[in-house]
Parts: sequence; structure tokens; C-alpha cells
Amino acid sequence: MNDDGQRPPVSGDRLRQAAAVITRIEIGVGALALIIIFAMVLLQAVQRYVPGPDIAWTGELARFSLIWLTFAAAGVLVSTNGHIALEIVDAVPNQLVVRWVQVFALVVIAATGVLLTMEALALLDTQQIIKSPVLRVPMSVVYIPVLIGVVSLTIRAVIAAVLVARNGPVTTEYDVDDQGPEALA
Repeated sequence: MNDDGQRPPVSGDRLRQAAAVITRIEIGVGALALIIIFAMVLLQAVQRYVPGPDIAWTGELARFSLIWLTFAAAGVLVSTNGHIALEIVDAVPNQLVVRWVQVFALVVIAATGVLLTMEALALLDTQQIIKSPVLRVPMSVVYIPVLIGVVSLTIRAVIAAVLVARNGPVTTEYDVDDQGPEALA
């Protein structure tokens, strides 16, 4: 207990708080990228029907934003179990089998994240001399959010694998309406 009678925060609480802040940042980057994509595509559509010069960088910025959105959201999806998954194994009655299948899947995701991290580092190293065609931004700068996203994905997949191995499988809640008429019987 400290002077005001409260227990000091446990390191697990600090980790959860840090993870929540990082998640909010990643979601914020993803939301900003989505807004940029929307605005740039809308601007491109308007340019087709309004006389005047075309703004060439809108398409390039929209493409870069799509890349940033994809990799900003990847880690969050792993942490929130929102990634693409085959949930047929989750219905197996033996929870030990489900646990280890989920751990295996998360280890595969983490291994893929390690390989993607190595490739992103190689891109940062080799693409610094190349500039984007219209914006003239070094391509290594474009790939920085990709590196951050795959590192986040890797770390989150490792943490999720450890948590599933330690605490059991993550189960998906199903809505009765989604299961068909036999679930109502």
C-alpha cells in the first residue's frame, strides 16, 4: 500500500493500459487512412466531371493510405480475434484440441509476421533511393508504417499464443439467428 491507502498498479495493469493506448493509436491511424482514401477517391471522381487540371497525387496518396490502413489494422485484428479464421475447429468438444489449434494458428501468424518484418526492413534499406512518381516521397518513408504494423502483428500474435496456451481457447460467441433453424429447437 502506498501513502493514500491504494495498492500500486500491477505491471500487468500497466501492460494492458499500454496495449490499449497502442490499440487506440493503431485504430486512429487506420481511421485517418480510411478518411484519406475516401477523400482522395471522392476528389478523383469530382475531377472527372469538373473542368480544370487533374490533381495527380490523389491516386497515389489513396494507394499509400490503403497500404497503411491494412498494416495498421493487422495487429489490432489479431488482438481482438477479428482476423480471418476457420472457426469450425472451435466447435470440437475437446477444448485441449481447440487450444492447441489456436496456439498453432497464432504461432504461424507470428512466424509470418517475423518474415514480413524482415522484408519490411529490407524495403526500408533498399527503397530509400527510389521516390514515388508524383509525390516524390522516398519509398522507404512509405514503408515505415508497414514495418510498424508487422512488428505490432508479430508481438500481438506471440502474446495471444501465450495467453491461449496458458488460459485456454478463445471462443466466438454466436448469435442464435446465425446458427439456423436447428439452433432454435
